[in-house]
Amino acid sequence: MPRTIKRMTLWLAAAALFASIVAGCSQQNVKEPEDKGGTSAVTKEAPVELSIMCFDCERIAKSDDDPIYKVLQEKLNIKLKVLSSPYNNYNDKLNVMIASGELADIFFGDGISKMEQYQTWIKEGFLLPLSDVSAKYPNLDKMLKRFDLYKAATGGKHYGLPVSAYFEVDNPVYNDHVMYVRQDWLDKLGLQVPKTIDEFYEVAKAFTEKDPDGNNKADTYGYSSADGGLWWHYPIFNAFGTSSDRYRKASDQWVPEIIQDEMKEAVAFLKQMYDEKIMDPEFMINNGDQLLEKFISGKVGIIFKNGGSFYNTIYEKFKKAYPGKDPKTLFTYGGIMTGKDGQKRLDGFGNYWLFTFINNQSSPEKQAKALELLDYLASDEGIMLMRSGIEGVHYKKEGDKLISLLEKGEDGNQKSLTDVDGTARLKTLITWDSGFIPDTTPNKEQVLQVGREGIEHSNPDPLYGMFIDPSVLAPELGKTTGDLAQEAIVKMIAKSKNLDSDWTSFVDAWLSKGGKQIWDETNKKAIEENR
Repeated sequence: MPRTIKRMTLWLAAAALFASIVAGCSQQNVKEPEDKGGTSAVTKEAPVELSIMCFDCERIAKSDDDPIYKVLQEKLNIKLKVLSSPYNNYNDKLNVMIASGELADIFFGDGISKMEQYQTWIKEGFLLPLSDVSAKYPNLDKMLKRFDLYKAATGGKHYGLPVSAYFEVDNPVYNDHVMYVRQDWLDKLGLQVPKTIDEFYEVAKAFTEKDPDGNNKADTYGYSSADGGLWWHYPIFNAFGTSSDRYRKASDQWVPEIIQDEMKEAVAFLKQMYDEKIMDPEFMINNGDQLLEKFISGKVGIIFKNGGSFYNTIYEKFKKAYPGKDPKTLFTYGGIMTGKDGQKRLDGFGNYWLFTFINNQSSPEKQAKALELLDYLASDEGIMLMRSGIEGVHYKKEGDKLISLLEKGEDGNQKSLTDVDGTARLKTLITWDSGFIPDTTPNKEQVLQVGREGIEHSNPDPLYGMFIDPSVLAPELGKTTGDLAQEAIVKMIAKSKNLDSDWTSFVDAWLSKGGKQIWDETNKKAIEENR
């Protein structure tokens, strides 16, 4: 059974985003509704109250006078009742609400990330089947279609809206991981950022053997990794057309890539780099901070890390370590490497974190308003309102630019839109908006570009979201085979004297210790779901 794709990096980025959503640019403006006074000849219907269960969101709709909330009330004729909980006990509180029959009209859940729970909620009738009604709501429908790959796991229907990491990226997956390279070393040796796996080897080899730091000592390594020694090698595995955790279709069967010949070739490549002292021998014990420190201090020339805003993290570290030098002359970044087969591959992670659900047991009137709210938030006008606020209140226009009117905080930095109007956090019902980079962001051009190729063109897992009943396949088998692969592959890279023999032993062990059962059940389920 394929492992659930890791997204710790996304969780940390989303948590940081909650406190940092700020004003930005768009071509549409939202103006504060005018109070025209007088008495309308038409009696306005009473607003529909919607309850929203979310975490750390107590400032949403806190006052009827909040400008953004006033726009929503005027446009959608709604009143919001916000049920906030700290993130750490959100699921506990949600389960209590479900058990008591007091579930909110709109709420967050893990969705496809916890398939057993998700399918239980579907069977119990808690979730409105969005696919049955979304055609009437074009903006919502467009966002759902982005994730059609995931419908196979839930009978061909969407029962929730995946909350997109990148709002503008029309792809069910993303990946902002990039290759960072020491620019000063490239310049000294007359080299370019590697674009192919073969160039990667040649540049890393030169970084090891040609004294790129000019200290006349053999004290540099071309490449290193971190966090267990296996997972962060995946861009190299991808360059060989393989992975440690996915299946691919061969004829009419699905086969695990971990035990195919392409993985053996990738392991042999890494072993060669290790044996030739091109790869840092501590790759299996580095943690992320240690890896980054080796890159900054000039011990390692190539690493893989997050792109986007993380670029500025690296920038600031170089700035501190080398006073008086422009960090852009010290490091740079690359795109997706072309692999041995001439193709580019970078495996993507789900372009979402959490799902937004609508209560299937709410009244039809409340369900309709909930759908209207999500559709509006997903519109150009709605996302503009949630990002930038209201013209004349939160920003002003100067030509094509929006100039923030938000005051500065005690730290001297400009406050975010959610700092001054908490209702802007409603955006998180549809997106964490990781791709929105305000004009005030340092090195904005680089932040926008680093990792962009992977964000827009990463490779989906064709079996993502597959759920095999634990009574059919014990979940612990996945951990057993995963741990076995981690230990065996790291050992082959660092210690193998006969790779052919050791590889055969690994494959036999993987199959006998649960891999064959996982393979059989995964293949059966994939065929059953017409993957």
